Amino acid sequence: MAKVTIGGRSYEVEVRGDKVVVDGQEYAISVREEAAYATVNAGGVPYRVQLPPAGARESGMDVQVDYRPFTVEWDGRLGGGPAPRERAQSSASSGAAPRTAVKGGVAAQIAGKILSIKVKVGDTVSRGDVLMTLEAMKMENEIKSPADGTVKEIPVSEGSRVAEGETLAVVE
Repeated sequence: MAKVTIGGRSYEVEVRGDKVVVDGQEYAISVREEAAYATVNAGGVPYRVQLPPAGARESGMDVQVDYRPFTVEWDGRLGGGPAPRERAQSSASSGAAPRTAVKGGVAAQIAGKILSIKVKVGDTVSRGDVLMTLEAMKMENEIKSPADGTVKEIPVSEGSRVAEGETLAVVE
């Protein structure tokens, strides 16, 4: 069991073959290696994951999950492999948010589940206002308005699963 910190939040994690246990909740996982990234399916949700080269994977490493940068740190063993190396000092780089083809559209930055919607069609919002909360990999992500405007459309509902790049709201 290891204590894993991602994006400032900590979890108890253990890898057991084709399953991962996160804070006592077990998820089936599969990994498909691509040329520049891996597709990780965790609990039925696919994620595009970019990791450093195999020899540079250590606590404190920078990763990208669905194009969003994170720093991953851990204490202890994730599975039956070797003990983690000494922590490296690093910081997450900023990445560009996915774009939607819809004018004024706000895209999902990562695949996940809509936990709550804070606005309704017709509401006036300011840049940075929280529109909704998206859960991905046991983390809650605030989806914020990219601009001042009026909420014209919300094509998702609470509890729905969304893919990376899917339009969550339209603000014009």
